[in-house]
Amino acid sequence: MILRTVPRMKSMHGYPFSKRRQFFTENLCYQFSTVNEFKKRSDLPDGLVNMIETKLRSQEDPSEQFVIKQRLQSVYTPLIQCLNDKKDLKKMLEDDSTEKEMVELAKVEFDTIDKTISDLVDQIKDIVIPKPRYDAEDAVIEVVPGVGGLEANLFAEEIFNMYLKYATDLGFQLEDVEVDRSSVGKQSKFSSSTGITKGAASVAGLRVFGQLKYETGVHRVQRVPVTGTKNDRLQTSTCSVAVLPKPKELTVSVKETDMKFDYMRSSGAGGQGVNTTDSACRLTHIPTGIVVECQEERSQLQNKKKAITKLKNMLYQKEFHEIQSNLIQSRKQQIGSMNRNEKIRTYNFNRNMVTDHRLGESSSLPNIVAFLSGNLGFHLLRDFHCAMENIEREEKFKELLDSYRT
Repeated sequence: MILRTVPRMKSMHGYPFSKRRQFFTENLCYQFSTVNEFKKRSDLPDGLVNMIETKLRSQEDPSEQFVIKQRLQSVYTPLIQCLNDKKDLKKMLEDDSTEKEMVELAKVEFDTIDKTISDLVDQIKDIVIPKPRYDAEDAVIEVVPGVGGLEANLFAEEIFNMYLKYATDLGFQLEDVEVDRSSVGKQSKFSSSTGITKGAASVAGLRVFGQLKYETGVHRVQRVPVTGTKNDRLQTSTCSVAVLPKPKELTVSVKETDMKFDYMRSSGAGGQGVNTTDSACRLTHIPTGIVVECQEERSQLQNKKKAITKLKNMLYQKEFHEIQSNLIQSRKQQIGSMNRNEKIRTYNFNRNMVTDHRLGESSSLPNIVAFLSGNLGFHLLRDFHCAMENIEREEKFKELLDSYRT
């Protein structure tokens, strides 16, 4: 049933209901079915109140929990008030003598209270959901081709270049960009390159990893080979993207006895000091077997320091992978698990369409080639990021409440 329009008025939320009723003197009948939707509404996620009360009563680590308890209490008090108001509303709606105008006012008040409760629950989520451990760090982006031969090499280069432009568009700085170009194949009609076998770059800025982490996974392209003709069939190629955290300040400690250094002459095009001294450094981490090499600098000491820094970064990322692996095993859903083997996105050139498989959403574009080159901006990637962030937030909140459900 459509309720009669109520004149717009200042919300009376917070006033006693006796005060509200005095505004309406007409004794009109109403149909009880009009209030069923309000009486059936669920007030709060199951376990939320139990979780808040448990945390407020907790005596563990009082120094660390003091601020959290203060914030929870400041939200919990108005939340209980809203729940009591809804309870009063439902009692009024169950009273057969309630005027029709009061039913219409109840609809307005229900919406107002529900909006307030929703805002308060969002604040509670911000308080109780643990902040992601690595989001504030810088990041390393790595792109390698997958299946598809030369087409995969070309696609990997397009994706890598797209992310370099995306990172710049976000206001981040690119450092240590490394590209290994493919030495086989022929140039395409879209590019003078033969593709890459690997692309890597360090990205520095504010919350870099948090902004880029959901791009990790397998990216797939469906198109007629750019090295072929119009008569060729549609081909599917892939590339793998890995976004790894890179700490702003390395806290990883490595024992001197766990490192083995080998020195050799640098390989390269030559030049003063190159190929003439043992300046290149190969570092082996004995406990893990990780090997890193550095020959960028002319000095042996500088290469040694750089090799140690590379090793620490790799050990840091190894720890990250172990934590993510445990997280994936414990999660009921693996959407957005940042697993580099997870297929996350398909780029269909025939339809000018990009599909994110984690979200189950497809978006049409004016020109997908222009999108990959960054000429259409990166609003779509930002939308995907926001959607994934919300999904992860809700999953964490649900997992948190599971232990408090009755």
